[in-house]
Amino acid sequence: MTIGQLVRSLPAAAFVLGALARPFTPEDLVQTNRLSGSIAVSPNSASIAYIQAHYSIEEKRQYTQLFVQALTDNHPHRGSSRPVKLIEFSADARPNPPSAHKEEDDEFAGGPKKHLKPSQPVWLSDTSLGFVATDPGTGKSTLYSVRSGKGRWSKPRPVVAMAVPISDLHFSTESGILAFTAEVYNSTDSLVETAKLDYHEKLRADTGQTYDDLWVRHWDTFVSSKVPQIYTLSLKVKDKDHFKPKGEPINVISSANANGRLEASNSFTLSPTGRHIAFVAKYPGHDYAWKTTSHVYLAGVDGSGAEPINPGKGGASSSPAFSGDGTKIAYVQMAATAYEADRNQIKIYDIANNTTTEVAADWDRSPSHVLWSDDDTLLVMYNEWGRNKLAKVDIATGAISPIVSEHSVGSVQQLPGTSKLLIDYSALDSPTDIYTVSIDDGAMSRVSQLNPKLASEVFLSAPEDVTFTGAANSTIHGFLLRPPNFDSQKKYPLAFVIHGGPQSSFTDGWSPRWNLNIFAAAGFVTVALDPQGSTGYGQNFTDAIRNQWGGKPYESLMRSLEQLLEEHPYIDRKRLAALGASYGGYMINWINGHSNVFKALVNHDGMFSTISTYYSTEELYFPETEFEGVPFDEKARENYERWSPERYVKNWKTPTLVVHSEKDYRLVVSEGLSTFTALRRQGVPARLLYFPDENHWVLKPANSLRWHREVLAWITKWTLDDDDSSATPYDSARFRVQGSDE
Repeated sequence: MTIGQLVRSLPAAAFVLGALARPFTPEDLVQTNRLSGSIAVSPNSASIAYIQAHYSIEEKRQYTQLFVQALTDNHPHRGSSRPVKLIEFSADARPNPPSAHKEEDDEFAGGPKKHLKPSQPVWLSDTSLGFVATDPGTGKSTLYSVRSGKGRWSKPRPVVAMAVPISDLHFSTESGILAFTAEVYNSTDSLVETAKLDYHEKLRADTGQTYDDLWVRHWDTFVSSKVPQIYTLSLKVKDKDHFKPKGEPINVISSANANGRLEASNSFTLSPTGRHIAFVAKYPGHDYAWKTTSHVYLAGVDGSGAEPINPGKGGASSSPAFSGDGTKIAYVQMAATAYEADRNQIKIYDIANNTTTEVAADWDRSPSHVLWSDDDTLLVMYNEWGRNKLAKVDIATGAISPIVSEHSVGSVQQLPGTSKLLIDYSALDSPTDIYTVSIDDGAMSRVSQLNPKLASEVFLSAPEDVTFTGAANSTIHGFLLRPPNFDSQKKYPLAFVIHGGPQSSFTDGWSPRWNLNIFAAAGFVTVALDPQGSTGYGQNFTDAIRNQWGGKPYESLMRSLEQLLEEHPYIDRKRLAALGASYGGYMINWINGHSNVFKALVNHDGMFSTISTYYSTEELYFPETEFEGVPFDEKARENYERWSPERYVKNWKTPTLVVHSEKDYRLVVSEGLSTFTALRRQGVPARLLYFPDENHWVLKPANSLRWHREVLAWITKWTLDDDDSSATPYDSARFRVQGSDE
């Protein structure tokens, strides 16, 4: 019996949740409709296009759907705002599907156009929409277009075929320029030549790869001799809004004088006239793995004059945005050259004068995204006290005026010709949907209903803000979620969730991973706190974790836990479980060596040894900043050894579920295997969940479902009441909702 079946089998009397709404399950989570990629806005702001992804457990298929939807307030005919599904593609999501299903998917990939897998919608005009479909067999991408007329949409029509996969599409209706990224070999700018080299690479008899410098691999992929570049291509109207290419794609990066090929990020944008492009690239060099420095470049779309607008020292740059008249570029940049969590500072570059000014220099928040509202005002997204907010910034004074202050804004873009923005927006108890928001007064209007049944059928616990006093008299903020049918007179187990990063935070936003409502729905009071190192509370608080990994954050978590238990007597002190991923997984190992208050622990992709991690991870700037040096420096090595969980293995006694994946190159699989070995060799109850095809995150829907079943079963097994007769050995244990009368 699955968790979902078990939960659904509970008697109706167990649910006093509005109209008999049922608890939220992992099955619900993995089958939730999700936005995939960015939302495309038509030039006249009358319509949007987006990709929706959906997984079916019963069919074991992944669906990808292209939708178009009118924005009724802006649409000239003010017609129906119901989304129109233009294309649907499905594929068997199993890693090794039966041959019959393989043949079916091959037909989808190369057969009827209605079975093209759509991605990256981009408007070519007010009535023509482009999208990319990439053949999984050949790897070639084709840009297709569909056209609206007389209330109907045409069949997909090819615009241009590319020899290699392309991504990150932008199109200027002003200039007719299409911009995109593609990976090409260092020896060529040609997409066709790259495809030929790919073919010859497949004919090699050996599989060896050689490296002379770092990095060797990044995130979940080994570095190859191909580098992402930005290309432009002119499109012209052939007839009746049908487009065709003019000329060949141009590499706009290759003109940069960088003593080597720049590696472009996906952070680029076209100017309002479509004649220039601003992009972010990292300067090549031997220090690639231990420096974060990147620059914003300005280039002509014809490939001329690619030059950095912020040369010299500085940290990572991101989010370039042209002003409405194209004369200025706003962007954000960190000051530190080897610290990925430094404060982003807002800057404006004047193209004609070649000057840069800082905006809101004293604002102690770190905006992640910037764009222009008008000549005098910027718009920024930033994290603050558990919310991903949106605000206006007065360029002259630096004054911050919030527009959206609650829950979480996931992305933002302007609706041309209006005083509104288009955002995706979510909360801990509400999946992501699309909204418009007024720049003037923050008034919001819902556009999409991606999961209309979820709100009416499923109970989702609303988060409550909690604060405690942590190390050095600091304020520790977080969220508390109560189980369904909560009764303060009863006793409940606790799920104490610790975030990764460590420079990140728990926010009031929806996530398909580590969704707090999953634990609450399973009968756990669920608490997620932001200790030192977390973002959104000022840069000093973020920096306070440096060379303190098992110090101040651990002290703050444990102090907060004790205050939590004192203030909320319905939490059973004898039934506590702690869970964490990445840095949170590190903290789980640290807790195991320093405390025995928890009945169960879950360590997802955590760190076992600070020293072994340094020599196996890819982004060396991270440990070198966190532990203030390299482990082969005598002084810095003391820091590494001081905060290494491996030193305290002899104290480990708490039953632990260890989760790790083969393609995790941030914290390699040996960290998880070492943790499991240390536990079982000492006779500590433990279980290893291993994914051969996942990275630092578990992303595939079926794997996510397995993850949730294993995690919930583990923490449930070890936190059942002592006199509960259903507490059986793990192999025969079944998941049950805590506090139920099953």
